[in-house]
Amino acid sequence: MLLRDGDNVRLAHAALLLATDEYDDIAPARYLERLNGLAERVDVSNVYTGSDRVEALRVVLIESESYRGNYEDFQNPANHYLNRVIDTHRGIPISLSAVWLDLARQLDWPFHGVSMPGHFLIRYDGIGEEIIVDPFNGGRELSHEQCEQMVKGIFGPDFVLADDHLAPIGTKTMLTRMLGNMYSMYAQKQDWLRCVRVLRRVVAVHPEESMLHSELGRMQFVAGDLKSAANTLTRALELASNDEEEATANTHLHELRQLVSEQN
Repeated sequence: MLLRDGDNVRLAHAALLLATDEYDDIAPARYLERLNGLAERVDVSNVYTGSDRVEALRVVLIESESYRGNYEDFQNPANHYLNRVIDTHRGIPISLSAVWLDLARQLDWPFHGVSMPGHFLIRYDGIGEEIIVDPFNGGRELSHEQCEQMVKGIFGPDFVLADDHLAPIGTKTMLTRMLGNMYSMYAQKQDWLRCVRVLRRVVAVHPEESMLHSELGRMQFVAGDLKSAANTLTRALELASNDEEEATANTHLHELRQLVSEQN
């Protein structure tokens, strides 16, 4: 579905399909119905300006439904999965943004994701209006200066916030970042099997990227699936388009062959 539809896929549907990897008993359609109901409640407000639309979403999602950042348990893996975010009304910046963006898309309002380093945001891009919103922190509106202060607080005072850091992104890019967050979380926990599972999803979204195949092959190697690792790394080598990509795939293949040789 992700490859066929690209940015035209419904973000919430795709995110719920990703969640079935961890929660195989969920019914995505039921969660989509719950989001549809929230969008209907926002729609009765009959608003037209960007600020009023932000406020309409905020009234339903923040004031009425108490969707907010999970400050108390930020590292909980459940924060990454949209079904759990809908169940608990808690999440991390990107998963909460997915809820806001799904409602906005149903209403045909021009909101987009913003992949700012360190903290995901959304923005409204109307005629003569550009509003940046932080769903993780109560749906507050942010100026460019406030965004810059935020990233400097994360990365240090020398960090420079470029214009493209606040540029709108598509669904496919957002899904890739969601998967990247999951991968980082599981890598920190040294949960290699889940790392492999997440990387398979990333490769499915970007099937022609050699470096992603190399990383998947490396993780399969670490997880002990040597046959799959060999096949994946061979594919990475076939896809390599420059010396760096070729060297990366060859390095992992050499390590794999060396291990197999030692075992024999």
